[in-house]
Amino acid sequence: MLMALGICVLMAALEGLCAGKNVRLFYAELRFPRYSAPLWVWTIIGGVYYVIFGFVGYRLLLIEFGSTLWSFTFGLILFMMIVNGLTNYIIFRARNLGFSFFVTCIFPFLDVSLFFCLLRLDRLAAWSLIPYLVYRVYSVWWGYGLWKLNPAIIM
Repeated sequence: MLMALGICVLMAALEGLCAGKNVRLFYAELRFPRYSAPLWVWTIIGGVYYVIFGFVGYRLLLIEFGSTLWSFTFGLILFMMIVNGLTNYIIFRARNLGFSFFVTCIFPFLDVSLFFCLLRLDRLAAWSLIPYLVYRVYSVWWGYGLWKLNPAIIM
């Protein structure tokens, strides 16, 4: 449990470091699609993201590791969490919404791969990803809308 929690804390710190200190100022400069969540809701979404991935990581760590599938799945989770954190750099520091959207479009392939790997390892962990997978559909749609409304925000 502590290891899964530690990974989430470390990844949240990476996310914050990559976002920097001017998140609110940058948000104030943007035009948003009408279906956008307010900034405070994004904080809740981030919290739920870490609860889900913390739970999935915890469940994986309960399984006897060593199999190729386990190693791939755990590595995929770490990779996804790292890239998720680094995406904040692309959005908030580099201010490149086009590249951010491109990265966001890659995630559904990773998400589905993770889901199917987890189905073979731990069905409860797999099914706990469902809210995240639903959110991912929204995030791709939202990211596209954000990019199209702010085409000049590119470095």
